[in-house]
Amino acid sequence: MKRANPYKVTARAPSHHRPIQRCVYLILLLMLSAPSYAQFVSVEDSLEARLPNLHGKALADAYNIIAKENVYSDLDKLDRYANKADSLSQRLGYAEGRLYSRIYKSHAVYWRGHLPEAQEQYEREYSEALVLHLSEAVYQSLGGFFIASLRQNQISKAYAAQQAGYRFARQLTDERERDHYIIEWNILSYNYDIHINAFAKARKNLEENLAYAEQHRAGHRALGLSLKTLGDCESSVNHYRSAIDYLGRALEHLRIARERHHYLATLYVLAEIYGISGEPEKAIKLYKDLAAQAERRGYKMGVAEATGSLADLYFRQGKFAQSLGLQLKAIEIYEGIQRHLKLLYARKDLGRTYMKLGDFQKAISNFKQALTHVHDPIAGETFDAVTSTYILLSQSSFLLNNRPEAFQYVRKALNVEKVGLEFPVRSLNHMANLYLQCQMPDSASLPLATLTENLARIESSEDQANYFNTLGEWRLQRIDYGPAHQAFSNALTVAGDSHYADAQLAALDGLRQVEEGRHRSEAALAYLETYSTLKDSIYSMATSNEITDIIIQYQAAEKDRKIALLKDRERLQAAELRTRGITLWLVSAVLVVAFALAVVLVRVNRINRRNSRILLDKNLEIAAQNEEIRSQTQQIELQRDRLQESVHELQHTQAMLIHAEKMASLGQLTAGVAHEINNPVNFISNGVEGLTQQIEILVAVLKGYETVITPLPSEKYAVLKGIHDERQLAETLADCEALTKSIKTGVARTTEIIKSLRTFSHEGQKGFSHVNLNEQLDATLLMTQGEMKDRFVVVKDYDPELPKVTCNIGEINQVFMNIILNAIQAMHGKGTLTVITRTQRAAGRQKIFVEIADTGPGIPRELRHKIFDPFFTTKEAGKGTGLGLAISATIIAKHHGEIRIDSNESLGTRFTIVLPATQPLATAQALQDLDG
Repeated sequence: MKRANPYKVTARAPSHHRPIQRCVYLILLLMLSAPSYAQFVSVEDSLEARLPNLHGKALADAYNIIAKENVYSDLDKLDRYANKADSLSQRLGYAEGRLYSRIYKSHAVYWRGHLPEAQEQYEREYSEALVLHLSEAVYQSLGGFFIASLRQNQISKAYAAQQAGYRFARQLTDERERDHYIIEWNILSYNYDIHINAFAKARKNLEENLAYAEQHRAGHRALGLSLKTLGDCESSVNHYRSAIDYLGRALEHLRIARERHHYLATLYVLAEIYGISGEPEKAIKLYKDLAAQAERRGYKMGVAEATGSLADLYFRQGKFAQSLGLQLKAIEIYEGIQRHLKLLYARKDLGRTYMKLGDFQKAISNFKQALTHVHDPIAGETFDAVTSTYILLSQSSFLLNNRPEAFQYVRKALNVEKVGLEFPVRSLNHMANLYLQCQMPDSASLPLATLTENLARIESSEDQANYFNTLGEWRLQRIDYGPAHQAFSNALTVAGDSHYADAQLAALDGLRQVEEGRHRSEAALAYLETYSTLKDSIYSMATSNEITDIIIQYQAAEKDRKIALLKDRERLQAAELRTRGITLWLVSAVLVVAFALAVVLVRVNRINRRNSRILLDKNLEIAAQNEEIRSQTQQIELQRDRLQESVHELQHTQAMLIHAEKMASLGQLTAGVAHEINNPVNFISNGVEGLTQQIEILVAVLKGYETVITPLPSEKYAVLKGIHDERQLAETLADCEALTKSIKTGVARTTEIIKSLRTFSHEGQKGFSHVNLNEQLDATLLMTQGEMKDRFVVVKDYDPELPKVTCNIGEINQVFMNIILNAIQAMHGKGTLTVITRTQRAAGRQKIFVEIADTGPGIPRELRHKIFDPFFTTKEAGKGTGLGLAISATIIAKHHGEIRIDSNESLGTRFTIVLPATQPLATAQALQDLDG
C-alpha cells in the first residue's frame, strides 16, 4: 500500500488509483547515485549558526525561516521558533514578522489534524496579508486554506481559494514575482485535480506549467517542485520511466535551492517506486537511510513515516515479526507528537499484522483503537481508511465465530462508504461474502445484484477481482457450474494482470471446486497444483528469509574458519622448516581441529535455528507485554487524575468549613458586642430623658424670672440685664435644647445599629426559620455603610407584600454581605447600588427574587465562568480569598435556589438570587423538629 509522503502537502488520491507493480530499469539506480542528501546543506543549518550575530527584524525573520523549515517535520521546534518570532516582532512593532509567525503556527495546527481550526486561522491571516499586501503571506495563508478545504471535502471553498490565488498572482506588477506565484499555484492546483479524479487534466496542466517555468527562467525551487510534482503524478498512474526522469532532474534543482524537505520528499517517492516494482532491497536501504537522516536531525515525523513504510514493505515480504516491531515504534512516535490521522492508519496496519499472525483478539483491539482517532465528521481522505478498518474488524470477528459482530461491522463500513465514496464496492462485496460463508446464498443475492448493476463503476482491479470471486462462489453454492467457472476465470485473469495474490488463490480454489462438482478430477487436480505452487511462493517467504539469514551467518563463520586454517598452515610450514620430526603430529592436530570445528559449526547452526525461533516468540511476547504496560499506564494516569480531583474537592470543602466557622464566630462576636453596648446605651437613653425634663423646668423658671424683673428699680434691672446679656442666657438655653436633641438622635442611631447587628447575627436562632428578607437586606446595608462612605447612592425597590422565606438567615445574610461588598469594591469613585425584591409563582410554587446591581466596570466575558470557582479572585494579593462567591453559590444550592449573573463590561453587574418561599419536605420536617 502506498503511504502518505511525510514531506509534502497533498490531497489523498482514491484507492483505485494506487500504482501496481512494474519493472524499474537500471536508470533508477543511477538517479539515486546523484548528489545524496548527506551532502545537502539546509537553510536551517546555516541560520541556526548565525543566530547569535542577528538582531531586531533580521533575528525575527531568521526565527520565522527556521519555523518554516520545520513545517513538515518537527512541529514542536516549529512552535518554539514561531513563538520567538511572534514575541520579538510584537516588541518591535513588526507586523510582517508577526503575520508570518502566526501562519507557521497555523501550519502546525493543520498537521496536528485540527482542520476546522486551521482553516479558520488561515482565513484570518489571509485577510491581514491582503491588507499588508505581502505576496508570500497571501500564498501561504490562502494555500493553507485551500488544502484544509480539500481535506474536508469542501470542494467549492477549495475552488474559490484556488481562483482567488490566481487572481492575486496575475495582478502583481513585478513580472518575475507574477511568474513565480503563477507557477506555485499551478503546482498547488495539482491537488485539486487529483481530488476530483481529473488525472489527465492534472498531467496536462503540470506539463504546461513545467514549460511555462522553463520559458520564464524560473528559479531552481520552482523548477524542482514542478519536476517533482510531475514525477509524482506520473508514478501515481504507473508511468515509471517518465517519473524517474522527472524526479532525477528535480533532485538536482532542489539540492541547489537547498529545499531539504522537498528534496527528501522526492527521495521518498523513489523509495515508493522501489517498493511497488519488485526491488524491495533497494527500497529497504533507502527507507533506512531516510529514517536515520530524520532521526539524526530530530525529525520525529520523518522517522515515523519511513519506519511505517519499511514495516509495510516487510509485511508484504512476510517478515511479520520485523514489521510488528517497526509498527510499534511508529505508533509510539505518532502518539508522542499527537498525529491522530497517522495513528488511524498505523493502528489499522498493526491490527492487520496481528491478523496474519493469527492473534485476532489483539487485531480487533488495534482496529478499535484506530477508530478512536477518527474525527467527527469524517474528513474526505479518511473514508477509505475507516471503511477498510470496519471490514477488517468484520473479518476478524467472523474468524472468531462472532457472526453478529461481523455483520454489524460490515454494515458500519457500508454506511461510511455510502457517505464518503461514490459507490460502496468493498462493503457490499464483503457483506455478500459473509452471507456466502454462512451458506446463505439467498441473502447474498441482493448485494451481489447491486454490484452487478454497477459493474461499470468498479474501477479498481482488486475490487473487480474480489467481485468476480464472490459472484463465482454464489454461483457455486447454487450449483450453477458454468457461470461459476466463468466468474472465477474472470477473477483469475484480473488478479493475475494486477498481481493480487489473495484474489488469485481464491479464484484457483473456486475453479478447483467447480471442476470437482463437475467430476473432472484431472482439471481439479491441475487447479489444486497451481494453487499450492502459488501459495507456497507467497506464504513460505517468511521461512525463506529466516533461512537466508542463517545461511549468511553460516557463511561468515565458514569464512572465519578458513582464515584460521590458512594461518595454521603458515605456522605448520614454518615449523616444518625448523623440525621435520613433528610434521606428522602437527598435520594430525590440524585435522582434529578441523573436524572439531566442523562439529561445532553444525551444532552452532542448529542452535542458531532454535534461537531464531525463540527470538521470534520472545518478540511477540514482548510486543504483547508492551501493549499491556501501555494499558496499565493509562489506568494509573486515570487514577491519578481522579485522586487530584478528590484532593481539590477536599481542599475546597476544608476552606468552606473554615470560612463558615469564621463567620459563625463573627456572628457570635457581633451578637456579644451588640448585647454589651445595648446596656450603656439604655443608661444614656434613660438619662437623656430625665435631663431633658430637668432642663425644661429650668428654662421655665428662668423665663418666669424674666417676667418678674421688669418692674424692679432701674438700677437692679440694669444689673440683672447686664448679667443676662453677659452670660448670653438666651443662646445658652437654645444650645441646651439642641444638645439634648442631638444626644437623642445619637442614641436612636446607636440603638438602630445594635438592632441591625443583632438582626444580622440572628442571635438566638439556629437552622432554618421564617424571616422577612426586606429586613435582612436593610440590616446588611446598614452594616456596610462604613464601606460606602457616602460615595454611593442606594436605591431600594422592595416588594411590600414579600412573604416570609424559610431559610438559615445567618447563611443568607452571609450571601447578601458577600455580594454587596463585592459590588461596593467594584465601583471606583461614585456609583449606584440597586437592591430589588419581588415574588413570582411558577409551576405551583412561590419563588422569591433578590436582585443586587452595581454600576461598576462589569466582569470580562472570559472570567465569568470562573467567578464561582473556589480561590478565584481578581483582587490584589491579601485583599481577597476567592471564597466569597464560591461559598455563596454553595449556600444558595443548599437552599434549593439558584444564583445568576448578568454582566456588561460598560453597564455593570447584576446578581439575581432565586429562593423558594418554602423548603422541600425534608427541610420542612427538620424545621418542624427544631420549632418543636
